[in-house]
Amino acid sequence: MLKKRQQPNDDKNIQETTSLSASIEDSKSSSGNVTGKRKSDETDANKQTKKRVAASRITEIFEIETKTEVKKIMQRVKSKLDDLPSTKLIDFLRGKIQTLEKDKKEIVGVFGKTGAGKSFLINTILGEQKLLPSGNQGACTSVMIQVETNMTDSDSKYIAEIEFMTEEEWKEELSSIFRDRSYEDGNDEDQERDDDDDDDDEKISALYGKDGRGATLEELMDRMHFREIPEFRLSVKKIFLCDTAEELSEKITCYTRSDTQSDTFKRQYWPLVKCITIKVPNSKDLLEHVVLVDLPGNGDCNKSRDEMWKLFVGNCSAVWIVSDIARACSEKESWEILDSTVSLIGPGGECRSISFICTKTDDIEENQKANARTSILRRNETTKRQVRDKFNKQKEVKKHFSGGKDFLQVFTVSSKEYQKEKHLHQEETEIPKLQEFLRNLNDRSTKTSDYVSGAYGILSLIQGAKSSDMTDSKEEVYQVLEQRLKDEIKSIGQTMDEAYETFERCLSEGVRQSEESCEKLMNKVIAPGGKKGSGYHKVVKSLCKNGGVYKPKGKKKSREINLNESLASCMRSLIDEEFKTYFPNEGKRGPIREQIENSSLDTNSLVGEHQEVLLHLTFLKAEETELKAKLICDLCEKKKKIYSTLTESIKDSMHRCYIRASEQTGKDSLKRMKDELHHHMKNNNIFQKAKKDMLGCLTNLKDHIMMQLKCKLQESMDLSLKTPNSSFLPDDVTVEYNKMKMCYEKLMGCSSTVHFTPRLDLHTKTTVFESQSGNGRKRVQVSTGVPMLTPEIVKDLTTHNHKPTYRLQCPKAGLFQCSSTGLVFLMKGKGDVVYKVTQWDSRLLGSRIPAGPLFSIDCPEQSVRQLHLPHCMCDEKDDNLSVAHVTDDNMEIVQPLKTTATHVIVNITHLSLFGLIINWFSFLPVRSQVLLFLRPQGNRPQKSILSVMLLPKNVPLCEVEHQQKGSTFIKTSSNCTLTPRGKYGLCCELVANSTIQPKSGQFDYDYSPNFHPTFQVFLDCMSGAENIRLSLLDRGSNDQRVWECLVPTG
Repeated sequence: MLKKRQQPNDDKNIQETTSLSASIEDSKSSSGNVTGKRKSDETDANKQTKKRVAASRITEIFEIETKTEVKKIMQRVKSKLDDLPSTKLIDFLRGKIQTLEKDKKEIVGVFGKTGAGKSFLINTILGEQKLLPSGNQGACTSVMIQVETNMTDSDSKYIAEIEFMTEEEWKEELSSIFRDRSYEDGNDEDQERDDDDDDDDEKISALYGKDGRGATLEELMDRMHFREIPEFRLSVKKIFLCDTAEELSEKITCYTRSDTQSDTFKRQYWPLVKCITIKVPNSKDLLEHVVLVDLPGNGDCNKSRDEMWKLFVGNCSAVWIVSDIARACSEKESWEILDSTVSLIGPGGECRSISFICTKTDDIEENQKANARTSILRRNETTKRQVRDKFNKQKEVKKHFSGGKDFLQVFTVSSKEYQKEKHLHQEETEIPKLQEFLRNLNDRSTKTSDYVSGAYGILSLIQGAKSSDMTDSKEEVYQVLEQRLKDEIKSIGQTMDEAYETFERCLSEGVRQSEESCEKLMNKVIAPGGKKGSGYHKVVKSLCKNGGVYKPKGKKKSREINLNESLASCMRSLIDEEFKTYFPNEGKRGPIREQIENSSLDTNSLVGEHQEVLLHLTFLKAEETELKAKLICDLCEKKKKIYSTLTESIKDSMHRCYIRASEQTGKDSLKRMKDELHHHMKNNNIFQKAKKDMLGCLTNLKDHIMMQLKCKLQESMDLSLKTPNSSFLPDDVTVEYNKMKMCYEKLMGCSSTVHFTPRLDLHTKTTVFESQSGNGRKRVQVSTGVPMLTPEIVKDLTTHNHKPTYRLQCPKAGLFQCSSTGLVFLMKGKGDVVYKVTQWDSRLLGSRIPAGPLFSIDCPEQSVRQLHLPHCMCDEKDDNLSVAHVTDDNMEIVQPLKTTATHVIVNITHLSLFGLIINWFSFLPVRSQVLLFLRPQGNRPQKSILSVMLLPKNVPLCEVEHQQKGSTFIKTSSNCTLTPRGKYGLCCELVANSTIQPKSGQFDYDYSPNFHPTFQVFLDCMSGAENIRLSLLDRGSNDQRVWECLVPTG
């Protein structure tokens, strides 16, 4: 059984990071049902899990501590600002701090038929057995429930917040029920009774019991019925705070569940509830930035609940469709949910992945129980294949998505087996996979990084404003940035204009087709084949009363009927492909988003000549990054509105017609309703208006993006570069600034116990932190914004025996860095750069030696203006570095244009072979790396060889990995500083049976095509040790440790 962890308040920020992961570790097998082999397999699996948890725990704890410290710093700064009178700058800073605390959460929508096990699944994932009510065969969840982590001051409590509809909304729903009954009892043509009536009766019976039978509207609205829920009448949320999940579950049952099998009446309030929010303690690992929402499959006939349902569905980042594994493919409801919501989650939403979750995998036939594990796992694999095959046949669904590699996922889960482990161990239940899914979506690391970066920018502005005067330099920088901003806005505007023209063409054709086929489109809804007039009268009547939409009720709900959607279908079908191209949810970014992300004021390029405004530029860089992130969120939100514009416009155009049609009564009223609808559609240019409205929304999107860029960045530039220092500012934030800087540096990988001085590398757009310690001066590079592109491996030119050939696709002019090799290219325009590492010719080097790989580079478009070669020198002022330009059998030595902290820059006129060289007699320490590769000793799995390579930092890891195929690369801290031709030794601790060869090894500039290990550690059976501690010792400095790390044994 899962154990809920109770943690002391003092340590909760650290311990909660692993509260869920620990539930995997602590699993125990039921000895009566587990064979010896299974025990062994389970032990191995648990060891692997422990090591994964241990590997991430230190990082998680460090990030939590850093964010906590930064929040404290910002609280002190906010207190200082609150004590000052309002000025434009002070108000701006207060607003920035307030914005910093806002968090847009990712929403996971959980859909599924009653009885599919949604509540039980959510409980199990969160390690809570009795959180959401579940298990009663006669009860089902009837309202939307969102589950999130408790971030309140009472963060050890279980909290439920119940949001009711208003009295007016409930009165309107009751009035609608009475109108429907009156309508059926009248003289109209439709006298049939359907499931809608049963649904209405269930609501009244649940809330009023026998008092509701025959009661009038006024009697049902009597306040005596709501004495126990005064919050309903006051239009406020009802809140429960409980110490345990079970206690909370009991309190909220009557607000969440419809129980049709209870023998005694107990008032149920779920008919009045719009939504319930449940806040769970100790769940930040999974839900700090994620919300799980248990959703009904197809909305609600109540207007307010339906609007909230559509809002949730449209905001889903991921969709989980839950179904019993026995009916995963055959059950219509699961697939109808997907089909009916696709326009809301796809182009009208922001869904990036769909997951089918097949539950109750432990439920097998009696004759399969003798070999239960095999039967379960075999059926799981078969079901996954069948679900994927069926999804691939859903053409109407698939056309709305790009369909990336991980877009569709299928999970086969068993909540019972996860808790009891009768037949499967926990990993096989796939509950841990769903936990990992949430953990990745939660992405605490990125959220922490964004928060700290934003806070650092704010303090940079305050510190910069207090430490420099209005200078000519500020004005010069301002003018340059102003022009760059105009250029970027113009470029984005051109991309938006292209989108407008594309949609204008599609919509014009859509209008033509819609006008030609409008009669057919309307009759498809109001006069479908196979439906008798009298039997369909109520549907058309309800459709007209509800703005063109018929929402079925009852236990056996049919699909929603939407006349507005039908009339817009021709136009929709013609824009769908272009909409997916310009506004994709997953896969490629789309040209508009790509243009926003690639836009840049390039503030780092101004630092070299304007060091006095470094802090101001740091702030502007943070502001630009934050604004681009906000614009991407705005783009996502506004594209939803753009997509819905066609149906909303048609609904608006038909509004008066719907009212007139709904007023028709008596004999032949169905025919008169239809005639009214047809006549209005023909004589009002509803399709032209829909086209105009959609194009208007596109124009508004363009105006919004351009105005935000212009106003927000212009305001930031004015405040940082044109605000006089005499403005009111906190007396002194130097202490806070220095602490913030340390937090920022440590978070970006620059942890140190000594003082860091930040220096911006002009050309590679990186911040280099320089420190002084007992081991000498060190520099660490942190990326601050240069576009980092992942190169394509040109498979035709890459084999096992040949070095990889890379292709970097640079989309426009500017700087672009290769994520694999560290090369940076300054492009004068769009172009593909093709390059590989090749062998140095020692005959050409003379008294010099390689100081970096030799790159063979080509660009068919001849777009490369500058080449930035990564170096490994600790001091960029080292005059020994030169660039070798090799053509045929000749080598030309080129003096660098500039040497930065990380790269050597050279202008080029044509491409061939380029590499760094240095004088042979240079003995200065260099930035280096220790790479570890593990491989088995022949056919003896208990024995392994750990190869330890000492290499300069600018040797690309991908090149070494390519050569070491067959070995496993062990990712660990690799950075160190070593001296060329220096002697080093290796020490291996915590493992008894290990041998190291040789005892001492030499570190050299090694850029040869074949990289050989400096040391080899021969390891025998390691089952007794959980980690190996490796240390690198400097033989020339009395075996001083220059590098060490812990290596997991698994």
